Amino acid sequence: MFFDIMPMSHQLYHLKIRLHDMEDLAQAAIEAALKTGVTFSDIRIENTTTTIIEITDGVTKKSIASRLKGAGIRAFVDGAWAFAQTTDLTPKGMRETGESVARLALATRKKVAEKFTIEGPAFTDKVKMTPKMHFEDVAIEDKIGFAKSIDDQARDFDSRIVNTRTIYGDLWTELHIANSLGTSIYVENSLPRIISAPTAKEGTSRQRAFKSIGTRGGYEDLLKEAPQTIGLTAAKHVTDLLSSVSAEGGTYDVVMDPILNGVMVHEAFGHACEADNWPAHSTVLEDKVNQQVGPEHLNLSDDPTMPGERGSFAYDWEGTKTTKRHLVKDGILNELLHSLETASRLDMRANGSARAQSFMHAPLPRMSNTFMESGDWNVEELIQDTKHGVLLCSFNYGYTEPSKGQFMFQASHGYMIENGEIGQMVRDVSLAGQILDVLAKIDAIGNDFHMDSGTCGKSGQMIPDMSGGPHARITEIGVGGM
Repeated sequence: MFFDIMPMSHQLYHLKIRLHDMEDLAQAAIEAALKTGVTFSDIRIENTTTTIIEITDGVTKKSIASRLKGAGIRAFVDGAWAFAQTTDLTPKGMRETGESVARLALATRKKVAEKFTIEGPAFTDKVKMTPKMHFEDVAIEDKIGFAKSIDDQARDFDSRIVNTRTIYGDLWTELHIANSLGTSIYVENSLPRIISAPTAKEGTSRQRAFKSIGTRGGYEDLLKEAPQTIGLTAAKHVTDLLSSVSAEGGTYDVVMDPILNGVMVHEAFGHACEADNWPAHSTVLEDKVNQQVGPEHLNLSDDPTMPGERGSFAYDWEGTKTTKRHLVKDGILNELLHSLETASRLDMRANGSARAQSFMHAPLPRMSNTFMESGDWNVEELIQDTKHGVLLCSFNYGYTEPSKGQFMFQASHGYMIENGEIGQMVRDVSLAGQILDVLAKIDAIGNDFHMDSGTCGKSGQMIPDMSGGPHARITEIGVGGM
C-alpha cells in the first residue's frame, strides 16, 4: 500500500501560528476558565508536522506527511480535573472551550476522594531550535532516497537476508504552554530517526535484528557515519545471529550491555518512580523514598537536559523547567518524577516530568533520558573478573509489573563467559527477577556509557525517549534459556 501526500509536505512546515497569537489565545482560554469558577487552568497550543517513510524489500510502502494543530485545555478545582481539546484556534473557540472544561471540573468536584490544590513555580521563556538543516529544506525525494539506501545496504549485505524494513521519520513541533500560575513558555522540538530491521534465514534458523538511531536535532544528524551505515550494522548483526545457539538456562553472573542495562533501569525501575503511582498505590517503591534500594555504588538518573538526546526538553508539557533527576543516589531512592499534581499532593518539588504525546492528551509523569551512571570498572577487566557468566546484549521484548517490581526481558543475544573470556554467541536468553533484589546484586559497574533511542508507552500515549548506561554485572541471577 502506498500513501503519497508529499506535494503538501513542504507547505506544512510553513503553516505556523504566530507566537503573539498563541499567547493571546492561551490567555483567552485561561481567563474564561477562571471566571467560570475553577482555581487552576492551563493550555497547550501545538503545531506539529511529521514525515514517515517506510521501505520494505526495496519498495516504498508508505510515504506520509501529516500536520497536527490544536489546543489541549485543562481546568482544576478542589481535586477535580477536566480536560478538553479543540482545533478551533480562535479567541471565541478558546473562550468557549475554557468555559466548558471549567464547568465540567466544577460538576465533578464533589465526587473526588481527596481535595488538594495545585501549586508550583511560574516560568516565562522562549526556547527555539536552530538546526543546520531543517526538515522542510530537505526534498522528500532525498529523504526517500536516504531510506532506500539504508534498505539496500541490508538487502545487499548477504544472500541469507530474506526481508528488509527501513523506517525514516522526522518531527517538528512548536508548542506554547501557559497556566494560571503565570507560566508562559514557547518551545520548539526537532526529532529525526532512522530504523533498520532486517530478517535473515538459514536452514530452520530465522533471525531478526532491530537497530534505531534517533536524536534531538536537524536532518544533519542523519548525515553522520552511524545513521548512514545503520543498514550494514543491522545486517551484520542479523547474520551473526544465524550462527548463535540457544542458551542453556541456569544461574550465572550476568554482565548487561548498556542497551539491556538501560531497558532494565527504564522499564523495571523508572516506571516505578513515576509519582502518579503513589496516590494509586501501584509501585513497589511506595514506602522506599529516602530508603536504601541498592548498593552505595549505584546511581540511577533521568536527565532531560542532555544536549542532542531524543528524550531531551527544556520545559515539560506543563511549562515546568526541567532538571536532572537523581532517582537513586548512592543507593538511596532520592527523587521521583513529578507533575504539578503529584508534587502538590506529595508535598515535593515539581521537576519538569509531565509529558504528553500531543495536545490531544493530558500530561502524565514520564521519563526522558533514563540511565545508570557510570562506575569505575574497566569493561575488559570486568569481563576478565567474571568466571562463570553470560554477557547479555540489547533487547527483544519483555514485561514489567511496577506494583510488584517484577520483570522479564529477553535479550537480543548474548555471549557465554568462561574464566574471563567471551565465548559462544547465544540467543533465546532472558533475564528475570524482582528489581530490588536484582539491584542489590549489582557488584560492578563499567566506566563506559552508551544511550539507545526508543519510544515509551504509558496510558495509551507514546513519547520519544532514551535509555542506557554502562556495562554492569549482576551476581548469581537466574537466566532463562531453551
